[in-house]
Amino acid sequence: TMAGATLAERCMVCHDMGKDGMNKIGPVLYGVVGRAKASFAGFDYSAALKAKGGNWTYGDLFQFLQSPLTNTPGTKMTFAGIPRVQDRLNLIAYLRSQADSPAPLP
Repeated sequence: TMAGATLAERCMVCHDMGKDGMNKIGPVLYGVVGRAKASFAGFDYSAALKAKGGNWTYGDLFQFLQSPLTNTPGTKMTFAGIPRVQDRLNLIAYLRSQADSPAPLP
């Protein structure tokens, strides 16, 4: 979505979205929807995020992106978060599209 792509520009300060992207301050986000948490090769994740376990579901991304530091105390992601519900939905829809096979919708 256009709205999600615009929001994603904020993410790209710290994250690469490309299929063959490189880790930056944060890990590559290509294919993040449905991917195991703290699993992108070569990125040194926080113990807090590693302890979460499971995959990045739509619900988990929705909650995490509202306020990463509140959702996962100890995360390295110091971004304040995205308070507006519609903004988070648009961003997650965009992130879903950045994948070889977009994750099935719930």
